[in-house]
Amino acid sequence: MFNPWIQGRVPGVRPNPTLGAWLNRRKLATAAWAPPQWVRLSLHRAHLYWYVFPELVLAAGETQLTRLTVSEDFWLFAVLSHESQALAPTGSVRMQIYEDQQSYKYNKYGANKLNFAGNGLEPGMLKIPHFIAGGSPVNCRVQNLVGNASNTVDIALFGYSAWWRS
Repeated sequence: MFNPWIQGRVPGVRPNPTLGAWLNRRKLATAAWAPPQWVRLSLHRAHLYWYVFPELVLAAGETQLTRLTVSEDFWLFAVLSHESQALAPTGSVRMQIYEDQQSYKYNKYGANKLNFAGNGLEPGMLKIPHFIAGGSPVNCRVQNLVGNASNTVDIALFGYSAWWRS
């Protein structure tokens, strides 16, 4: 019988049982996350697509509203943003993205950037993608949390579109 406390997998390497000695013969790597099957079926023949809100230049403490219109059905997988000023630990902007025409909103309240949107290094994919119907206007309210400087904010929606379906 294999004893994880004294016998390692690789000769000459000190054993370090994962999770104590419990089931260390199992694989540690798990499968990558994938959307549920109903979402994958909805994405059949859809293509990656970006929607980018117009760049906002916010004065100290200012709030602005920007919008875009989704031309085709769109599955939102991630919200990415970049700002010129950075505040730790909460981020320098607060955002809220919502649609006018749906009863189910993407978010009801504004959230700080670090809790809401990813960046190029850590994109922050959504566990359940959010569907936005074609022709829907999407609003974005952005508030500058920096009290003494202006802030330039870029926000993009990343997902899949039915634009090129045949």
